[in-house]
Amino acid sequence: MTIWEISEKADYIAGRHHRLQEEWRSYCNALVQGVTLSKARLHHAIGCAPEQQLCFVLFEHFTVYITLTGGFNGHTIEYAIANKESDERRVIATAQLSSDGKVDGAFSVRDREKVLEHYLSKIAAVYDNLYAAMEADTPVNLTTLASHAHAPALA
Repeated sequence: MTIWEISEKADYIAGRHHRLQEEWRSYCNALVQGVTLSKARLHHAIGCAPEQQLCFVLFEHFTVYITLTGGFNGHTIEYAIANKESDERRVIATAQLSSDGKVDGAFSVRDREKVLEHYLSKIAAVYDNLYAAMEADTPVNLTTLASHAHAPALA
């Protein structure tokens, strides 16, 4: 392989990688805007926004992490939850981000309302489990909360 062939491949790789990262940043921006501009009281506070993940603090106790996973050229958006004081995370849902800016092949990362609706559907079981615990007046731990999170309602 010549230097020019490698250069051409390197340009292609860099271009595709850059495009995916741009779509990820657009997704994060749309989600942050969706949460912060929503008139609904979601009890979310922005917790962090480093390059590869976004997180929200839920009810001042749980942290929801949204991360693009899968290594270089990874397309999986992973939603995980942790106690605010712990580093242990439990994955509660996943989604796919395409290079053309679609989430789960259904809508654009730039559609703030759809991004927020999708995110809330992914974490709905968390709200359901917390609500049930409040009604039953029982404590909730991370294991219990995350063990029910992969319910079909999140699909």
